[in-house]
Amino acid sequence: MENAGATVLSAGSYMPPTEVAKCLADYHVNVLTGDGSQVVQIVHHISMLPEDYRNRINVEKIIYTSEPLTSPQRVFIQSILNDVKIYSIMGSSEAGPWAISSPDLTGEHSLTGSSTDFIFDTRSMLIEIVPPSDSDDASQPNLNPTPPGEPGRIVQTSLQRLRNPLVRYNTGDIGSVHPLPEMASAVVPEADREHLRILRMHGRDHRFSFKWYAAYFEFDKIEAFMIAEEFGILQWQIILDRLESSPQSTLEIRVLRRPRDGVISAGDLKHRIEDFFLVLPENGHLARVTFVDDLEGFERSATARKVIKFVDRWNH
Repeated sequence: MENAGATVLSAGSYMPPTEVAKCLADYHVNVLTGDGSQVVQIVHHISMLPEDYRNRINVEKIIYTSEPLTSPQRVFIQSILNDVKIYSIMGSSEAGPWAISSPDLTGEHSLTGSSTDFIFDTRSMLIEIVPPSDSDDASQPNLNPTPPGEPGRIVQTSLQRLRNPLVRYNTGDIGSVHPLPEMASAVVPEADREHLRILRMHGRDHRFSFKWYAAYFEFDKIEAFMIAEEFGILQWQIILDRLESSPQSTLEIRVLRRPRDGVISAGDLKHRIEDFFLVLPENGHLARVTFVDDLEGFERSATARKVIKFVDRWNH
């Protein structure tokens, strides 16, 4: 950011949204960066400010990292911060930053649904896509790649790291590789186009489920259910716990909704969630749907303060 000529104002993950919004307004900040959860929290706070205060905030770009923003989250952000452009940087502690998502390169259509398009350079990163059913040991030489364009596990090899080499590293993510779109030609120099590819990121490998009250719930199906536009869910969390000292497990679903019209009532959403998780009269005392006002209502990681989607206290 600084190499691009920007002045960076650093705010820690414990900085209250009230102070962040005040800095955005007082210092005329035009770019907001952070992980997806932090961005949603700040925009949610801005949406509840008086109109004259909100008019002082003029954020033109959002650059986020970590977990992908869902389609309802994007729609909400753009409804509050008019004409804002949303970018994302792909990176990890193992690989460093290595891919970018930009509406100027991939188009807004690539930012909808549950996947996000990232551009990476094949001169610095080798990406292999292997079927989820293959061995988790990505170092095996006989892994069969998926057909071009089909999603699978992302296995990466860094072609530029000299220290702590990254060779056939199983990222734990699901994605697919595609050619660079034609629209990128207006931005990317011709000499670089042949080396660039699209990585369509579908999210974490959810080949697992959890069991509650004799029923299994798969995470990919939960994700698809929670991002329905009519629900207006910005963030959600599932907590599997224990009923005091009894052998029964409890289920709590926490949700944060956008404060706008066009979504079903809280009561209707509660019933829909209970139907999805098979909450019946006989197990109703073991399940609870909780509506929270902000991200502080969720269980969050101790380091990066991220919302933990699934908290399993039953098996720990």
